[in-house]
Amino acid sequence: MIRLNDIEVRFGDFTALKDINIHVEEGQFYTFLGPSGCGKTTTLRTITGFIEPAKGTVVVKGKDITH
Repeated sequence: MIRLNDIEVRFGDFTALKDINIHVEEGQFYTFLGPSGCGKTTTLRTITGFIEPAKGTVVVKGKDITH
């Protein structure tokens, strides 16, 4: 299970992601589709821990891995 709760990612004064809420249950399959620059890679990098959100939490299998 992966859950993103109210994620916000900023790069300086630029807000790349705002109020992102995603809930993926075990066994579900999701894709991120959208034009260049819409936040797909930033979202995935936040889930994997390469980017720390300015606000919100990332929870994997019930464990908060935000920081």
